[in-house]
Amino acid sequence: MKPITARTDRIEYERSIAPRGLLRILWQKQLHILARVTIGRGVFVGLDTWLDCQFPELITIEDDATLSFRVTVVVHDDARRMHGVIPGQLHGTVAPVRFARGCYIGAGALILPGVTVGEGAVVAAGAVVTRDVPPRKIVTGVPARVLRDTDG
Repeated sequence: MKPITARTDRIEYERSIAPRGLLRILWQKQLHILARVTIGRGVFVGLDTWLDCQFPELITIEDDATLSFRVTVVVHDDARRMHGVIPGQLHGTVAPVRFARGCYIGAGALILPGVTVGEGAVVAAGAVVTRDVPPRKIVTGVPARVLRDTDG
């Protein structure tokens, strides 16, 4: 499997980059993210945190990162098909999510596809993160915006 670094068409990802057979899908649904999310040392993942079980291999949590309780991490987006849902339709995109070393994600935050939370950055509780968070910055709001540096 080759790594992706930006938004990729979901059909292309499933067919050519990371093909998934029916047995794999059934197993994945049963075991969800067992050993498929890349997790560093000293990481804390709080209760009721939801890591996307469709493509958990696209989530990276580096050393000393903290995801508080009820954080939601999404790496796929099916919004393009919302005008008419057709069973079995696979259109949409996938994009990796990365939590850099020492970042902190507050309770109830929502992290959307393609986001990188920078080293030492803080995401406030309840924030909806749609873009990358620069290192050592605090972001808050819906959508999340930079509030200030973490050292000031």
